[in-house]
Amino acid sequence: MSKGKICLILSAFIYGLAPMLAKIAYKCGVNGITLTFLRTSLMIPLLFVLMIVRGKSFRLTKKEFGNIIALGVVGGSLSIIALYAAYDYIPTGLATTLHFIYPLIIVIVSALIYKEKITKAKLAAVMLVTLGIFLFVDLNTAADKIGVILAVLSGVFYSFYVIYMDHSGLDKMDYVKLTFYMMIITSFGTFVFGAATESIVFNEMNSTAWIFSAIISFLITLGAIPLFQAGVRYEGASTAGIISAFEPITTMILGAVFLGEAMTFVQYFGGTMIIIGVVLAEKYG
Repeated sequence: MSKGKICLILSAFIYGLAPMLAKIAYKCGVNGITLTFLRTSLMIPLLFVLMIVRGKSFRLTKKEFGNIIALGVVGGSLSIIALYAAYDYIPTGLATTLHFIYPLIIVIVSALIYKEKITKAKLAAVMLVTLGIFLFVDLNTAADKIGVILAVLSGVFYSFYVIYMDHSGLDKMDYVKLTFYMMIITSFGTFVFGAATESIVFNEMNSTAWIFSAIISFLITLGAIPLFQAGVRYEGASTAGIISAFEPITTMILGAVFLGEAMTFVQYFGGTMIIIGVVLAEKYG
């Protein structure tokens, strides 16, 4: 297995672990948008110190500045805001499922716009992953059209994040520097949204909620994000999108093992399809 694919699998595992830790934090007084703000903001001081210790310049060229703004606003803030807004209209499971349409979008855009050659194996992989995602999450609840649109938009915005990182050259930027600026932009966007909707609340959080929020922030900021950035650099956008679909499987399995959450036969079947798709992408993508 290549270095890039190992990075992507590890990144997906960490991203999949985060929701399980978040469920513990939710029980201790934090809500989704507050946790998202803390996830993106708590590590900014540490990233600042790491930049200084490693002797990295904070200076950005005009091109880098514009690219980071586009990546942070569209791929970071808008993706998160659209997903959490969708939660107000449709069940979280359905919203998350629709969000994970992004691997299919990435493959289509890469082929049509960037003329990336899509092998039969990669096409089969993305179709298996997409179908597996829809089987993996319960879709029995009727959906509100606005919620569906918002959830799909969150997937579109995230696909922009992956594709733009690959083709703008940002994936080659020092990971601490890129993450530092991304966290500033995304935390600002999340805070503005949270303040406008009065959904950022700190006074109900106990010490456990703060501890788990910090752990999640640390794991994603210094683990999942740089690993994903490396994976995109080595493997490209389409393969990164497919392999990142390993994330919901990680969440479901860890939830079943550590939180006693039940999985249905259909979910097992959907998860198997996702694994097969990821293996196809790993072997032949």
